[in-house]
Amino acid sequence: MYKDLEKILIRRVSEKDMSLLWNWVNDPDVRANSLNSDFIAKINHQEWFNNKIQSEDTLMYILESDGVPFSQIRFDRVNQDDAEIDISVAKEFRSLGLGTLTLIKTKLRAIQYFGIIRLIGIVLESNEGSCKAFVNAGFRENDKKNIDGNMCRVFHWELDQKLPLG
Repeated sequence: MYKDLEKILIRRVSEKDMSLLWNWVNDPDVRANSLNSDFIAKINHQEWFNNKIQSEDTLMYILESDGVPFSQIRFDRVNQDDAEIDISVAKEFRSLGLGTLTLIKTKLRAIQYFGIIRLIGIVLESNEGSCKAFVNAGFRENDKKNIDGNMCRVFHWELDQKLPLG
């Protein structure tokens, strides 16, 4: 686990983060662990990014330490009870427990923001690091499913009751 936990800043993603997230999403390891492993063109990412930061059904955070971003997490509300998670950690910060930290530090924020009861992480079975992060953050493996020929593990984290909207 990362040493300087008290120096972690959690902030909402803003327009200035578009290029950073485009670079992270095109990291070869991120592409290899995605359902779609194709390179993402900057123009396509920019359109997608603008739609996401304007959507009421999307909540995105960047976590940083001493002004240096190390992870991003996105929650997409899929129905009245659930949001799906997308998470990545910058290459130079992997294998330090920061995926777990990112999930732990943001999961209640997403539950409160959307007024939902469940968070869902869908991870390629071969992505051992992300699977470990979800388990270590208190998620339970709920299912396995095949998505477009890719075997995935499905993780859930839920509350017993809904919290007020935050």
